[in-house]
Amino acid sequence: MGQKISIIQNGNDVIYDFIKHTQGRMKFVPYDEFKDVEFITEGGFSRIYKATWINGPEMTVALKELAGSKNITSEHLNELKISNDFVSSCEYPSHLNFNDYNKIITFHGITQCPITQNFLIITKYYKSGSLAQYIAKNFFNMNWDSKLYILNDIIFGLKTIHDADIIHKDYHSGNIFIDIDDDLLSAITGDLGLSKSSLDDEKDDKVYGNIPYVAPEIFQGKMYTKASDIYSIGMIMWELMAGRKPFWNRDHDVELIIDIFDGLRPPIIADAPNGYVDLMKKCWHSNPNERPTAAELQKNIEYILVNEPCCKTKIMKSLDIEPITIHSSCSKNSTISSMTTRSSESEINTVIHYDDADYITKEIEFDIEISQYDDMNQYIVLTIICIYNIFTVFSLCI
Repeated sequence: MGQKISIIQNGNDVIYDFIKHTQGRMKFVPYDEFKDVEFITEGGFSRIYKATWINGPEMTVALKELAGSKNITSEHLNELKISNDFVSSCEYPSHLNFNDYNKIITFHGITQCPITQNFLIITKYYKSGSLAQYIAKNFFNMNWDSKLYILNDIIFGLKTIHDADIIHKDYHSGNIFIDIDDDLLSAITGDLGLSKSSLDDEKDDKVYGNIPYVAPEIFQGKMYTKASDIYSIGMIMWELMAGRKPFWNRDHDVELIIDIFDGLRPPIIADAPNGYVDLMKKCWHSNPNERPTAAELQKNIEYILVNEPCCKTKIMKSLDIEPITIHSSCSKNSTISSMTTRSSESEINTVIHYDDADYITKEIEFDIEISQYDDMNQYIVLTIICIYNIFTVFSLCI
């Protein structure tokens, strides 16, 4: 533990205590062990760099700079804490670690930039980029076999963290990475920065994520659950089918949220293997209780995958089915002060109707503040603010 001085430059013991707590699963790496540091992109809460790690055999890694982490808090380390908790919860021999589960992003540790003094998480670098980028480049070269194998990997990764009682909370194609090793393609579940234990019943009034992938009950103020992750899988299934992001032609704004409340889902515009569309619709069902579990989903996808070689599904050539330029809906740091009304009888209350008979119509009143927005990933953070005590949510019909 002689690294304590180099780690804690600001009198902050958070890093030191965390590394000690992980019992060697995570380590601090001096920043001078990296060379050729190159900026790649910027996300909702971080900047991503590529670098060569020269300690031992040279390897390319990604460095995820945590914004505002100069005076780091335990919240900044959530992604690493989740991975450590994951390892601790698994009933496997102690010599195995988080990196052995190859459908989940690989973590190497943490470092600190000497200039900004921000901390950076060290992960494996996936040169093929995210699933969204891979689809954009390769959609018409992807047959349904390859799509189903990718989806099976995604579901396996999600099932792995769900089995450890962890909820992802931010599942979309930008947070899934494509790894190609010796021509073998794998889909890797990444970005666990917003994840939490499903056993944690602490209420969080913040809604994080990319609007088309966020389950409607989350906008009602309900807690994230494993079922809300499954809703996101349904949208990823549509993206694999159509070659573009759900609601690509819509502003990602309050009006879209209201329409999703009303039961709006992306149109079925492509051929798919038998059973695929029905399974996708179950995943994005308005009632979380009607969605399959990750285990059930994996079983169904494996069944579809086994039958696909017998009756190959063709990829349709259509203007409705192909990658397109990502629609940008609003500028950074814009603010929506309140939901616009859809009722002529009220200038404040928004009446939202579910087409799904499992839900009844009530009134909901809240403000939505967009505090972060990323043009590339259309990543937003929505804070739901209850006004007085009038905040009401939809409830299941009994």
